[in-house]
Amino acid sequence: MVALAKGCPKLQKIYMQENKLVTDKSVQAFAEHCPQLQFVGFMGCSVTSLGVIHLTRLKNLSSLDLRHISELSSETVMEVVRSCRSLSSLNLCLNWSINDRCVEIIAKEGRSLKELYLVSCKITDYALIAIGQYSNTIETVDAGWCKEITDQGATQIAQSSKSLRYLGLMRCDKVNEETVERLVQQYPHIVFSTVMQDCKRTLERAYQMGWNPSSSTAS
Repeated sequence: MVALAKGCPKLQKIYMQENKLVTDKSVQAFAEHCPQLQFVGFMGCSVTSLGVIHLTRLKNLSSLDLRHISELSSETVMEVVRSCRSLSSLNLCLNWSINDRCVEIIAKEGRSLKELYLVSCKITDYALIAIGQYSNTIETVDAGWCKEITDQGATQIAQSSKSLRYLGLMRCDKVNEETVERLVQQYPHIVFSTVMQDCKRTLERAYQMGWNPSSSTAS
């Protein structure tokens, strides 16, 4: 990885997935030798905050995937968001260290951010409320499997956000389906993703494409 970074100074995209031999040394090398990087991903690699902090050098960074990182502190994520002003997509899924305060700073500082993925992070309603209150750019938020999200968070982000177009609530079991149904009616410009809502959309598409349940049964 170090040799690759040194030999490819014009590299714009590097994406590693579940490679345990890729460590902080690799991340540092790419940050130092590949200043044009725009798309970076180290999902499931043996990377920690000590490596991730070097990504603050990448002023053209637009997409960052840090899912399931070995050790990732909220402070490091906040610093990357503050430094990388072109960042438009940030994936932090499966990082239990990502909390409400971190999301609040991301919402305040991520001036170009459009997509924020927070599946199975340690967030509550406060995080969703902060996104709605402080961000004018975030269009996609996925908070699936965040067990502390309730009706309040889902309702308030829908009410206050000027930019939200997608809210993932898969297996947020404290959010009542009745509440989601009401939000779907009140905010038709937002796609709300739950098991029930996704099933309904799938059925609607099938009907639009000519599917007939009675003919399927007969055949």
